[in-house]
Amino acid sequence: MKPGTIWIAIVLLALGVCGILDAAGVVDSSQTIAQWWPLAVIGWAIAEMLAARRVTLGGVVCAAIGLTLLADAQAWASGALLWSSLAIALGLAILVSAGLRCGEAHNGDAPTALGKDAS
Repeated sequence: MKPGTIWIAIVLLALGVCGILDAAGVVDSSQTIAQWWPLAVIGWAIAEMLAARRVTLGGVVCAAIGLTLLADAQAWASGALLWSSLAIALGLAILVSAGLRCGEAHNGDAPTALGKDAS
């Protein structure tokens, strides 16, 4: 089973538990979900990267967006500062990723002194 599918199942189970606790009067699930739902995005991104056994640009972008949404929901920082910081972090991640891919392409195609196919 894919990790994304497993993660969705876990999130649905958590939502069901929150609903039962809300019906029992233990927790106000709407407030809890409103504050903590970005953890589902972060967890999904981490699960996908763990399944790929490498850090991917898409995973980092999803995790960064989830972290920004979590910080916004928790009121850890002001909105303008938070989203501007996210834009800077994502821009840097894209540049670093593009630089690493460019370096990998050049290293694999590097000619030798005798030519590429010489042995």
